[in-house]
Amino acid sequence: MNSYGRLIARLNGTEIEARFNYYLGLVKKGIAGFILFGGEIELVRTKVRELLEEAKQPLIIASDLEQGVGQQLEGGTLFPPPLAIAAAMRTVDKRAAQSVLEKLYTAMALEARYSGINTIFAPVLDINSNPKNPIIATRAFGEDPESVSFLGCEMIKTLQKNGITACGKHFPGHGDTDVDSHISLPVIHKSLRHIEKEELVPFQKAIDAGVRMIMLGHLCVPAIEPWRIPASLSGKVVSYLKRTLGFRGNTITDAMNMGAIGEHHEEEASRMALEAGVDLILHPTDPDKVASYLRQESQPFLPLSLTFAAGSNCTSFDFEDHLRLSRELTEMSVTMIGAKGSAIKKPFLIILNEDRIEKKLSFIDELRKSYPDIRSRMLFPEEDISWEGIPQNSELIVAIFSVVKAWKGGASQWLEKSIHALDRKAKVFVAFGNPFTLRDVHEGVIKIFAYWDSEIAQEAAAEKLLGEILRAKQ
Repeated sequence: MNSYGRLIARLNGTEIEARFNYYLGLVKKGIAGFILFGGEIELVRTKVRELLEEAKQPLIIASDLEQGVGQQLEGGTLFPPPLAIAAAMRTVDKRAAQSVLEKLYTAMALEARYSGINTIFAPVLDINSNPKNPIIATRAFGEDPESVSFLGCEMIKTLQKNGITACGKHFPGHGDTDVDSHISLPVIHKSLRHIEKEELVPFQKAIDAGVRMIMLGHLCVPAIEPWRIPASLSGKVVSYLKRTLGFRGNTITDAMNMGAIGEHHEEEASRMALEAGVDLILHPTDPDKVASYLRQESQPFLPLSLTFAAGSNCTSFDFEDHLRLSRELTEMSVTMIGAKGSAIKKPFLIILNEDRIEKKLSFIDELRKSYPDIRSRMLFPEEDISWEGIPQNSELIVAIFSVVKAWKGGASQWLEKSIHALDRKAKVFVAFGNPFTLRDVHEGVIKIFAYWDSEIAQEAAAEKLLGEILRAKQ
C-alpha cells in the first residue's frame, strides 16, 4: 500500500507559489489530494492545474466552502452561512426555495471548478439542537431534521450535478454538543434510538440522495461505540455508516490536527482510522511522518477507489451575478423578532466587538443616514461597560460581533456578561454572527439576526432596523 494515497494534506494557497516544489513532491509520492486554505483565486487555479497535470492518479482538491469559494480564496464569492440561507428560504414557498437554492449551489460549484477544486467539504448535516454549541451554530441549516435534510440534499444534488463531489459532515452529528472538537472531544449523551430519530436523519437522506463522501466527526458516541474512541477512528461507527445506513461512497476523517484526538498522536490515530475502515485521512500536520508511520505499522489495505462527481463542462459565469445573489440572499435572511412599534429618537450605539474585527463597520454608516449625530462606543473583550458619557435619555442599540470560528470555543464569558448587563437597558440587539448569543435576552426588545458580519449583512440589518423605525413613526 502507498500510504500517501490515503492522505489529504494541507495546501496553503498563500504559499502555493513559494512552496510549489513541496506540494509537487507530495503529488509525486502519490498523495491522495489536498485541502486548500487561502490564496488568490487566479494564482491558485493556475498552480492547482499544474499539480493536477503532474498527478498519475485522480487528485482530490478539496476545501471547506460552506459559504462558497470566497470563504477561502480572494476573488471568489462569499455567500451567507447555512443558517442564514435557511432563514432566507423561510420567506418563500418550497418551489421558489428550490429554484433559489439551485442558483446558489450552481454558483458555488462553478466557482469551485474554476478554481480547480473538485470536492467541497459541505453540507454540514448537523442539527444544531444545542444553543450553546460553540462550533456549529450558523454552520448548520437548522434545529430540526426536516430543514437540515431538505437544504443539505439540495446542496448535494446541485453540487454533484455540476461536477463537484459533496461531503456531508460531521457523522454521526455534531449538533448537540457544547464542546468544540478542535479543542477537545465532545460526548454525545443520547440513546441510539434518539440518534436514529434525530441526528442520523439528514445523513440517511443524504445517502439516499447519492452523496459521494461523508466526513466522520471527532465525536464520542457511546450509543454506537461504547469505548472512548472518536467516531472518526471507530470500526463500529464506520460499520454502522456503511452496513446499517448503506453508504457506498468514500469516508474521510475530520482534520487530524484537532484536539479531539488528544489521547492519540496523529500517526496512531491515522492508523486506527484506516484499520476502522475509513478511506481517507484529512489534514495530518506532517504528511511525510504519518505516511512513514503507516508504512511501518499498518496492515495492508484494499486499494482505494475514489468516486468523483461527473458534471458537464464548466460553463461561463459572472462573479458580479454571484455577488448580487449573495446580497439578495443576505437581505432575505435578516430576521427581526420581539417588541416593535415604537420609534427611536435618540439612539446610542454600543458595539460588543468580541472578534476584534478590523473591517469597515457599514452598520454605523447606514444608521448615520437617518441619524447623522448618532454616537457610538466600541468595547473589546475584557472591557467593562461604563455608563459615563452615555446620555440618560439615550435609547441603546447593541451590535454584537461574534462569529462562529474553529478553536474559539464559543462566545466568551465577557460577551455573555456584557449582554446580561445591557439586557433590559437596550432597546435593540443586533447579532452579527451567532444568533444564539441572544438566547437569554428578555422578550421586551427588538432582536435582529444578521447571521454574519459582512458589509452587506451590516447594511441589510441597518435597513431592516431603519424600516421598522420608519413604520413606527408613521
